Amino acid sequence: MPKPLPTGKKYNFFIDDNIFFFNDIYEHCHASIFDQFYLNGLKKAHLKYGTKFTLNCFWRNSHNPSFDLSQFPDKYRSEFEASSDWLKFAFHGYAEFPDEPYSKAYPEKMPEHYALLMNELRRIVGGKSLIAPVIMHWFRITPENRIFMRKRGMNFFAVPEGEEIIFNRDFNMYDMPVDAILNLFKDDLLGIEECLNRRIASGKKLICIGSHEQYAYRSYSNYIPQYFEEIDTALRVMADHGYESVYFNEL
Repeated sequence: MPKPLPTGKKYNFFIDDNIFFFNDIYEHCHASIFDQFYLNGLKKAHLKYGTKFTLNCFWRNSHNPSFDLSQFPDKYRSEFEASSDWLKFAFHGYAEFPDEPYSKAYPEKMPEHYALLMNELRRIVGGKSLIAPVIMHWFRITPENRIFMRKRGMNFFAVPEGEEIIFNRDFNMYDMPVDAILNLFKDDLLGIEECLNRRIASGKKLICIGSHEQYAYRSYSNYIPQYFEEIDTALRVMADHGYESVYFNEL
């Protein structure tokens, strides 16, 4: 059984679907990973609020299928590792499409895809920068895949419904509702603030916040101009109410 839930006010922040920034750094040969605007924006947020981010990653870019992580060099590994106290990387899936990959499309492929992606991530960002995810692509996966991920350190499993974290004895892990996925608010900064304030007012001590990488990019069809303002709003609310940024899977 996982350790009991910790006391105190804490939050976990994940960002799904990460592959664009790898593609961008690869194409532009940046001198530093933080010359890339998205990672630079996350670094600024970390320096301002002390936030720790988990970037859930894909192996292939569905929007540019000619790129996958096997092409990305390992020359930035020391820089990634130097930031591993606040910037970690986790398995999300082979690619953005098809939908519901590990519950409907090809659930039997999860172990293969996990090994492929994690081997590349270890080469690129270093072992210190790796962590188990708290959410899966499209939330749902088969029972067999939940057992697979539990054995790989996934103590918290994000679910799309619910209000409280509940221990799931079937899988020996906590089922955890996501309190706010920021890109769903589509620039409604007040909506983000009100949503999180309702969670806090209800007395909730462990809060899970997420977003998706692609909405930060002007080239993306559903680009959100206030992407980083959304993040800043959520982090400000957490800071104002005394919540500490942590990695739930390290608790």
